[in-house]
Parts: sequence; C-alpha cells; structure tokens
Amino acid sequence: MEEDIKVDEAFKKSFNLGYRVAAELNLKAPMLQNQEKIMPTNPMHLGMQQFIEEAKLSKNKNQEESIEQNVKKGKGKSRGRGPSL
Repeated sequence: MEEDIKVDEAFKKSFNLGYRVAAELNLKAPMLQNQEKIMPTNPMHLGMQQFIEEAKLSKNKNQEESIEQNVKKGKGKSRGRGPSL
C-alpha cells in the first residue's frame, strides 16, 4: 500500500532548484565526498541526488538499447568470407 507523503512548498522549491542546478551542471556524481552524511535531508541536496540517479539509469538504459540494436543487426549476417573448402 502506498503512503501519501505531504511536503510543504518550501521543500518542493528547494528540491526542484537542486534538481535544476544538477541538470544545468550535468552532474554525474555528488559534488562533495560523503555528501549523504553531511546533508542527509537537505531538500536541495535530495533534488541533486535525484538527478544523478536518473542520469545513471538513463545511461544504463541507453547502453542496453545500444547492445540490443547491435545484436539484432548482427543476426543472420555473416562477417566472414563464406565457407572455406
């Protein structure tokens, strides 16, 4: 069963700002070491972390799709010169 979590407008604004900043900077990893321990519940940090996680998932999905396309292209095609006699 899903639980409705209510957040205030200030939290939403900070979260969205963090997400947009991370997108603008094209962050691939947190800016600070052990950032999760320093600011575990900071909404701006959570937004940045959300962007980083989505970017990782997107990258993995694109790699999987690329591999699938390469496998499909290669099926039924010979890469050699034919049967050797």
